[in-house]
Amino acid sequence: MSSPQRRGIDRFTLTSDLAPGVKQLILRSLLPTGLIFAVLTLSLAVSHSSGAVGFAFMGIGTYIVLSLWARYGIGLPLLPVIAIQHLFTYALPIAVQNETVLAYSDATLLHGSIEVLVFLLALGGGWRFGMQVFSPSPPMAYSLYILAEEGSAGLRRIGYGLIGVTSICYLLQALGLLNLVIDFLPSGSESVVNALVSGAGMCGFFVIALGIGSGEIPLYRTGLFWGLFLFDCLVSASALLLSAPTSFVATVAIGLFWGSERIPWKFLTVVVAILGFLNLGKYEMRERYWDPLVDYTNTLPLSQIPARYAEWADTSLTVISSGENSAIKDQKKKKDNSILARVNNLQNLLYVMDAVETDHIPLLLGSTYTLIPPLLIPRILWPDKPRTHEGQVMLNVHFGRQDLISSYRTYIAWGLLPEAYGNFGSFWGSIVLGVVLGGFIAWVENASANKPVLSMEGFLVFTLFLNMAASFEMVASVLITSIFQSLIPVVIACMPFVYRNYVRRPEPDAS
Repeated sequence: MSSPQRRGIDRFTLTSDLAPGVKQLILRSLLPTGLIFAVLTLSLAVSHSSGAVGFAFMGIGTYIVLSLWARYGIGLPLLPVIAIQHLFTYALPIAVQNETVLAYSDATLLHGSIEVLVFLLALGGGWRFGMQVFSPSPPMAYSLYILAEEGSAGLRRIGYGLIGVTSICYLLQALGLLNLVIDFLPSGSESVVNALVSGAGMCGFFVIALGIGSGEIPLYRTGLFWGLFLFDCLVSASALLLSAPTSFVATVAIGLFWGSERIPWKFLTVVVAILGFLNLGKYEMRERYWDPLVDYTNTLPLSQIPARYAEWADTSLTVISSGENSAIKDQKKKKDNSILARVNNLQNLLYVMDAVETDHIPLLLGSTYTLIPPLLIPRILWPDKPRTHEGQVMLNVHFGRQDLISSYRTYIAWGLLPEAYGNFGSFWGSIVLGVVLGGFIAWVENASANKPVLSMEGFLVFTLFLNMAASFEMVASVLITSIFQSLIPVVIACMPFVYRNYVRRPEPDAS
């Protein structure tokens, strides 16, 4: 007797329907991951490496949060993603014995690890409390007309249409024609256009990746998808910024996973290898081509893109070989360019701890959070509003990490937990951030549990999920502004094509 065929995602699939697959993945992974973590902890302890106890604390905190969600989660797996994100960005530097972390004393390193543990416990506690306070919203949603009329075929047309719009905009930008359109719009419209293009691309890639993951997309259309995906990533990264293609990669990875209920290891392995390779030469390329007086976020002209990537690849190869003709001045710079060095929020936490406790720099007492309301005002209405990264700049300047002038050339990242410490101090920052963030995640999970994945609410919650999953370097003002700017285009794009209805899968025909 053949096993029943797995039903693909359709217009009746709810966000809560995705939770069981993620729960099974977590439950299957807990034991082997725990064993690997125990072996790494033992290895650090035996070799008398710094941070072994703290490394174990972070693993325990993450294990508790994952177990909690695997037992009580009902929908969007945002809580486990945030927990794993913090495990990587705080525990990984200890595992690889990153030099920026080893510069601090063992006592400071242990204190920082305990801060992470406290945050994870507060995150789990705040989420669990929120899950008891909030109730799942009713199954009313703004569904797409085309899904009711044409089913999956209509959805695929929407997905390819959104991807096509994004690709055309990137093509026009690379040909220097998009700016001609933007010049006719009011001042501040460029950020709105960029947000619309990015939002359309993410929604389109997500929809089609769902279909590819569930095996519903024909081979020739799958080839078209990957061709457009490659084109958009190459053009968007030609400004030597990897954030835009990384968002597309994350979008596709989530779509493939939710469509197939399997981690897309092959896809992730290939893109991580490529992004890691380009990241090695990124800083050297920026030194050559970035001008502080020029907007370096503009993509390169189309005719110059092949030569730019050839040079970029050659630079990254030079970093790897570290030969006599290396463009990198020393081995330390090579290490600093690696992804392992980049995924390191522990150094930010240790820095602000040392600044507060050793240098006695006063806390900000919530100042970076008061910047959030004005930053939500569209620049088209307030052209001279503060920079999006103003909270990050405030932290860097206040704690002596950067002067104001240099902040116009380079932004030094912080992350949510170091920011909370800089505002509220030892343990209080971790507790306040964990409880508030956990409660917010619980509210989102309940509010979206009964909403179809393929609805306006589903696209909104997916956009939120993606932004928060990629938020490890952001402070609260940057994260919230980024989420806000991403959600508005989704609403604008969906509103003309949706209707409010009660969503319930019809009972199967008994005949």
